[in-house]
Amino acid sequence: MQSHIMQPDVSVVITFHQEGLLAHKSLLSLSRCRIAAEKAGIRVEIVATLDRPDAETERVVRGYDGPGKPDVLLPLDIGDLGLARNKAIREASGRWVLVCDGDDYLSENFICCCMQAASEFGGKAILHAQLVVLFDGWNAISWQVGDDDPAFDPACLLVCNPWNSCSFARRDLYIDVPYVRARPGESGFGFEDWHWNCETLSLGHPHRIAEGTVHYVRRKAHGSLNAAHERHHALIHRTRLFGFAP
Repeated sequence: MQSHIMQPDVSVVITFHQEGLLAHKSLLSLSRCRIAAEKAGIRVEIVATLDRPDAETERVVRGYDGPGKPDVLLPLDIGDLGLARNKAIREASGRWVLVCDGDDYLSENFICCCMQAASEFGGKAILHAQLVVLFDGWNAISWQVGDDDPAFDPACLLVCNPWNSCSFARRDLYIDVPYVRARPGESGFGFEDWHWNCETLSLGHPHRIAEGTVHYVRRKAHGSLNAAHERHHALIHRTRLFGFAP
């Protein structure tokens, strides 16, 4: 499916595989974001991947017909979240990219706030949600802080990932620093978003917060990618942040 939007400002890249009915809620969330953004004069396209989807997920995504309907839908047989994102980003047309997952929900103001923050930071920053709300198998609330926060220590990335997988930045940044392959059961490596955060920070890209934004993240009790990483004792790939050439 080709986009009907000419020169979008923002390409929302969303990846689906086995989200089932929750994919519908994610598309409803993008509908609200898109309507709010376009009211503010921001042109939006939605680029979605179906990477080895189950039948229910494919039915939901292909059947959705609201404002969050994908303008570009990419059936893939990759089996890797990061590589699926890379493919979608290469197909995207916007100057800016917003990365999210198929069972994520975003606050209605997400795109508008990211565009405003991008302008304030001179278009150079990678932006993250201010508040993260976990639901389903694990309920929690956390605040993310930027690397300009006095309490932030970049050494923390040696043992934890301070920013989750939802990010907003220039498309050319994602092209220059693509996500790495992460299949912990095969390679022992995982955490593609953690590695991407390390690489971009090491290259001098600031990580900042889009104030007033909320990212609702499903943390599955069983079968999540994070659980697979933990089960296989996965490591992140070598990164320049700690002195290792990629």
